[in-house]
Amino acid sequence: MSFAGNSGNQGSVRERNTANMPVPLTRGGTPARLVSLFGSLDSAGRVVVQYVFDTGELGYHVVQSPFDGSFASIAASVPAAAWYERELHDQYGVELAGQPDPRPLLFHENWPEGVHPLRKTPGEIPWAEREYPFLKVQGEGVCEVAVGPVHAGIIEPGHFRFSAMGDVVLHLELRHFYTHKGTEKLFEGVSTERGVALAESVSGDNCFAHAVAFCQAVEAACGVQAPPRAAALRLVGLELERLIGHIGDVGFLANDVGFVLAHTLASSFKESLLQASARCVGTRYWRGVACPGGVRTELDPNKIRELSSAVTEAARKFAELAHIVLETPSVQNRFESAGVLKREVARDLAVVGPVARASGMDLDVRRDHPYGHYRGLRLEIPVTHYGDVMARARIRVAEAAVSAGLIVETLAALRPGAIVEPVVSRGDVSGFSAVESPRGELFYWVEIDKGGLRRCHIKSPSFQNWPAMPFAVRDNIIADFPLINKSFNLSYSGCDR
Repeated sequence: MSFAGNSGNQGSVRERNTANMPVPLTRGGTPARLVSLFGSLDSAGRVVVQYVFDTGELGYHVVQSPFDGSFASIAASVPAAAWYERELHDQYGVELAGQPDPRPLLFHENWPEGVHPLRKTPGEIPWAEREYPFLKVQGEGVCEVAVGPVHAGIIEPGHFRFSAMGDVVLHLELRHFYTHKGTEKLFEGVSTERGVALAESVSGDNCFAHAVAFCQAVEAACGVQAPPRAAALRLVGLELERLIGHIGDVGFLANDVGFVLAHTLASSFKESLLQASARCVGTRYWRGVACPGGVRTELDPNKIRELSSAVTEAARKFAELAHIVLETPSVQNRFESAGVLKREVARDLAVVGPVARASGMDLDVRRDHPYGHYRGLRLEIPVTHYGDVMARARIRVAEAAVSAGLIVETLAALRPGAIVEPVVSRGDVSGFSAVESPRGELFYWVEIDKGGLRRCHIKSPSFQNWPAMPFAVRDNIIADFPLINKSFNLSYSGCDR
């Protein structure tokens, strides 16, 4: 099997046959950041466990370990691995000795034991009745408050179980995957062209980031790079998606503290960009634009001017609104010191995206592992260390300004050229790609055989960041949970892929 990394940036690949997987180190001697941990099947149908680390070098560090029936958990030394290892067991039946939390993750009480859908396609699945043991906080005066999984409004299901003393949260336990879609199973046997639509379905408001990450993984596997103009147009779409997302997030944060006018204005700025996208590329969220080898949609000079003007105007108005919102004393009173995620926790759980940068973690895929048109760019990456709701809001405001500048500069510098390069897969190949989505590092791994997908793994930033949420909620009052939750802005659908 040939192997390639982030659109041509391979990084290091190691194969091990030991049950004790040592965690690689950075140049500074600290443990490398876990990017993803997942399973796949080799040509003989045997399980291979893939570990992907970020050691601080240009490429990612990949360790491939064939499963021989005896595997040790790394979750005790790498807490970020806990959810991945539980998912690995659910999907492939891999038993990990020493796993601190052996409970099922993806499959709920009606899913029978011993059925692992990525190891073997199951037939008719019988209905089971099992029990999920939630952690019980003991003590006089401690009560449990259960929220969800059904919520008001249109958000997707997720269960939050608070253990509280009065109004103060002592512990929060999450239970997700009520809408687990089995997307990685759906990729099996699908052509790379059809796979784009599946990738876009994972997280609707970040559909372009998912499409680009998938396409770049296919391109890396097949040894193809998108033409320069296509790479530049992808950057425009990725940064526009980030700008739209951050504007909406700040508006919703304002709404959660009763600043309804600010939410209304932010929504109007967001809508102006979505309508400009519809006019210029034929789709509000850039769905259907990316394809393996480049993009399907061209921008003529008139559309370039219109999109650039819309971005400039929306960014200017949003900057003015954000200044008013974040300098309002009543907003500051609610945002500051609420939902603090300490840097040590963020580091241990390998948190990514704006949440990580608000807690002092200086990381961004666009700069650290550049891809496409980001290669050669000098990016300003906003970072702060307070880790509270205000810090996460300020990071999004600063990133929105950077994104608007990148869009306008890239559109002004567009050069004529092809927008797609033919992609042909030869033999048994695999590759991966990571992009910086609005929520953080999004990682795709694909294995292709005879032009069809044998395996597609998706590391969603929401899957990475959800385990950190309880640590930010602890010692806050329950009434602040909606605000803290919104400041993380994690996707249920992206997590439940």
